[in-house]
Amino acid sequence: MSSVWRHRRRRVRNWVVGWVGPWLLRLLVGSLRIRWCGAGMIRPSPEGRENAIYLCWHQRLLAFPFTHRGLQIRALISAHGDGEMLARVVEGLGHKAIRGSTRRGGARAARELLAEVTSGHDFAITPDGPQGPRFVFQKGSVFFASQSGLAVVPTAISYRRSWSLPTWDGFIIPSPFTRGVVQFGAIVRVPPDLDGAGLEEWRVKLEAALNAVTQDTDHRFEDLYRSGIKTNDYFRLDPPFPAAFAARSLTLPEPTGGHREGHTPLHPTAGQIQSPNL
Repeated sequence: MSSVWRHRRRRVRNWVVGWVGPWLLRLLVGSLRIRWCGAGMIRPSPEGRENAIYLCWHQRLLAFPFTHRGLQIRALISAHGDGEMLARVVEGLGHKAIRGSTRRGGARAARELLAEVTSGHDFAITPDGPQGPRFVFQKGSVFFASQSGLAVVPTAISYRRSWSLPTWDGFIIPSPFTRGVVQFGAIVRVPPDLDGAGLEEWRVKLEAALNAVTQDTDHRFEDLYRSGIKTNDYFRLDPPFPAAFAARSLTLPEPTGGHREGHTPLHPTAGQIQSPNL
């Protein structure tokens, strides 16, 4: 098969998925009975609060473009051709795709992400995407959190019934009409201006935090479902954020090395950014 034919076929596929995908998600995710819980739960709309960075593993991302539809979340999506499908679906549900990954467009994506920090919108990043390894946190997400100064919200979703695809991440698709639980881990403040050692230290900490909330959501699914709040109540949270969020407090201990004190978060210009892998 010629490269021209493959390119055309990919364009047609991306167009079809981009048109059909948002409607399929509306049908599937709209049928779920979801409960929301967790120490880091914040009201979905960023109005009246600081914007934040949601982190979840690539395996669990399917529902969120629909549950938070129309909120113009800035989503980091692979610059690879397959990422075009997801970008079209995400944008079809009222979000903005920022293209880049660990392999392609990382520095450009970092510039675009940082340029959006003052937009008033939240961010969504799958820190092990787009091709893994599964559940391994990439340093680029730590870099963005450190440079932006925004709060990080480790997020997980689990379902009572679901399928796992034979992909690198074991991508999870919920069964229609099943129950789901979204849990938000304790809010994390990454120190500003981390050097290489600091990025690695906080990469390990954030990876552990995201794994912990994911595993807890799986293991305590039934209890969390019973104690969680319904979607309508989640969208009407008042106040819109927990006290730790408003206080700009750290929920993980300060790293012992790699953090240069006395520096405020940066919003570098295009020529100043040297980013690690996103």
